[in-house]
Amino acid sequence: MQKILYGLLVLVPIALVLAVRGAADPVVFVTSALALVPLAALLGRATDAVAGYTGPRLGALLNATFGNAAELIITTAALRQGLIGVVKASIAGSVIGNILIVFGAAASSAA
Repeated sequence: MQKILYGLLVLVPIALVLAVRGAADPVVFVTSALALVPLAALLGRATDAVAGYTGPRLGALLNATFGNAAELIITTAALRQGLIGVVKASIAGSVIGNILIVFGAAASSAA
């Protein structure tokens, strides 16, 4: 599984080249979305490694901060382009997703 994950890192420069060359928007979007998967996994591993040195409190803060990096990047890019509806949808989706994940984890551990 890790080989596949690291294999997807090849999509990072491919997405950048496609965007610069003016490829079709759906192609750039799909390539960029797939490129984010291994980057998010690497970021999660890095924050876990740092948390091992800093302790549980600071580690949890780092994990919560960097765990929402994608939303922060999307929000910043959308605000620069005046896409307030995208920002609202991103925040609402993040909140709903986190609520469902927390409730699902709590419900499954209670059963």
